[in-house]
Amino acid sequence: MCSDVTLCANNKGFFKNFAEEMVSLAEIDGWLDDFELIEDKEKVLAVRNNQKIMEPINELLSRIQPLFRGKDARVSHEKKTAALIALKNGDLVKSLSLANQAVLRAPMTGTDEIIDSGITLALSLWVRSEVLLSLNRPKPALEDLKLALKERLPARMRADYYWRMGHCYKGTGETTRAKVSYELASRLLGDKKEAKIQLANDIESLKHSTQSESPSKLKEPQLTSGATLNLPALSKLLKITEDNEKGRYAVANAPVKTGDIVLVESPYAACLLADCHGSHCLHCFVRLEDFEDSAPIWCPNCSGVAFCSIQCRDAAISTYHLYECPFFNLFIGSGMSVLSHIALRMVTQAGLDTSLSIHSKFLSNEVKTIQSPVLNDVEGEKKKFKIKSRKERLNRTRKGMNIIENKTSDTQEIEPQIKNETSYNEKIEMAAEQIYSLLAHSRQRKGADYLKRIIMGMFLTECLKKTDFFKNCEKENITRAEISICELIVRNLQLLQFNAHEIYETVRGEHQFRGSKPVYIGVGIYPTGALFNHECYPAVARYFYGKKMSYRAIRPLEPGEIAAENYGPHFLMRTLKERQRMLTCRYWFRCQCIACVEDWPTLKETESKSPIYLRCLNKKCHGKIKVIKNPTNLKCPKCSMAFNKTSLKECLNEVDIVLSQYEAGAKLMEQQRPQDAIEIFSKAIDCFYDFAMPPHRETHIAQESLRSCYATFGNTHILKEK
Repeated sequence: MCSDVTLCANNKGFFKNFAEEMVSLAEIDGWLDDFELIEDKEKVLAVRNNQKIMEPINELLSRIQPLFRGKDARVSHEKKTAALIALKNGDLVKSLSLANQAVLRAPMTGTDEIIDSGITLALSLWVRSEVLLSLNRPKPALEDLKLALKERLPARMRADYYWRMGHCYKGTGETTRAKVSYELASRLLGDKKEAKIQLANDIESLKHSTQSESPSKLKEPQLTSGATLNLPALSKLLKITEDNEKGRYAVANAPVKTGDIVLVESPYAACLLADCHGSHCLHCFVRLEDFEDSAPIWCPNCSGVAFCSIQCRDAAISTYHLYECPFFNLFIGSGMSVLSHIALRMVTQAGLDTSLSIHSKFLSNEVKTIQSPVLNDVEGEKKKFKIKSRKERLNRTRKGMNIIENKTSDTQEIEPQIKNETSYNEKIEMAAEQIYSLLAHSRQRKGADYLKRIIMGMFLTECLKKTDFFKNCEKENITRAEISICELIVRNLQLLQFNAHEIYETVRGEHQFRGSKPVYIGVGIYPTGALFNHECYPAVARYFYGKKMSYRAIRPLEPGEIAAENYGPHFLMRTLKERQRMLTCRYWFRCQCIACVEDWPTLKETESKSPIYLRCLNKKCHGKIKVIKNPTNLKCPKCSMAFNKTSLKECLNEVDIVLSQYEAGAKLMEQQRPQDAIEIFSKAIDCFYDFAMPPHRETHIAQESLRSCYATFGNTHILKEK
């Protein structure tokens, strides 16, 4: 069931029942048992060659056709009219909402000449600019005016156009441009005396105008101690190591302090949840109502999504969106999960040629031949992926250096360069080297689960066939190309199950912390972030800046200690039995972190004041000693080293100091001073680990408080009071 959820998230969709029927059909005559024994690279062909299964599959695929929310000039005109009425009545919020809908539903200029003479989009932008000005948002109002002019705003409206443009420039503090715009409007007004008097007053008001203050923007997180050479998303404080039991994982390369930022990474691919298509930018995930510099921008083809800017819109359309938007409603109706959408996005963002190149490099051979400079730096026992050629290693390192110098590393979003397509495709392929070295657990996957993923791969490949995705493929190669794309999607569906991360924003009320909660808005796959192992007592907390993921330490680490994150249940919230069951079902492993090995109590199970576990005074020993109410003759259970009265008293005094600092941090949170709270919590937690060890109730609460403080520097949405 846990595996099925990663494929189909909605039981109401048609795909789940269909896939179950195909599994039942495949079980007849024991074919499914034989299917499990087939090599991975032959599995798609094995399904294609099974006529009994392919007959109903082909029947389903033949019915696929575009299904999406299209443009409608009549609806746009009605929304525009309603927006003007709401504006006249002083309901600016409602007016803006209606104006946004008018813009997004408007067809492209010249498409429908019957309504608004084919310029519904231009007129909708004109109305929205007026609403935005009324809301004191001159910058996006100015952008709408410029866009309206491009969409053939009538010449008879030019006087009003420049007049309103003058208002916009005045609002942004550009008085010179405002004066020029007003003067142009004056020339175009002709004999309208009253209008010219009003315009003269506007020009005179420029002498006393002041620039409106724009809302302060959050600062993008920066890595502590700089980035590693071949893993520019990772701080130099960490390194990636490998062993037979744990695979590849992150460990401390140097002492890590609480509060250190150890990872800042953009996703290889990410998808916005369908429920957020109307509230967030499809491309960068920014919440549209919180983006003050622009108003929602339309897709030229569909009305089901929105973008925060022309730049995001063009980036999406130049790569993945035109292949996906014709089928958005079909995707939702199928019930497929967001992970299935990302599996498709990993193909559409790369395009056909790059996807086929990725397939030939990483999926064609049974034995992996990954040659990434990233994997060349992995320390440990296996080192399967070592680059043999010194010349190849140097060339790849130079490429990596060029990326860092041009500020287009992993820490920057992989954005399409329309003028330099080769450069964009190279970045995709370089990142793909790391992605396709991630575990997919293909050989552990049951035949029924594998078959369902192949059927999903066929479904998504068929959707691509109904677009122009394969248009440049020669006829004699089209079948092989379709099979390769299907195989690539199937591999994506497998590795995403274990390596994707949910992307969230913090939604809060008037107070920064009271009542705040994380709300998931999308899912992404992060090449370096996926290398961090899970522990039920994590060392780092994650938060998001747009789609960019950041890991920040919530406890100190010594060199060699695992820098684990938590992508499953936390020991504070779930019992050992619950955690092990959830992790085994969803991620196919049994957690062996210290919280599981020692079976730490949950927050509900701990006393109001938990016991203290002191560190052994012997620096070479890792033992811990439980302090009871009236401690005497305390000895380390590992090395038998005893505490004397002086050392014990000093440690207990430190405990009191740390507890008082935790209280001070909580008060700072109540005062909505997150940065100050971070500083005091970080110092207190570092101090605690100098002389004590977990579990410790108050310290765990402080660490969770720290996580909340970090989140205030990421995606945040303030609910507006009605």
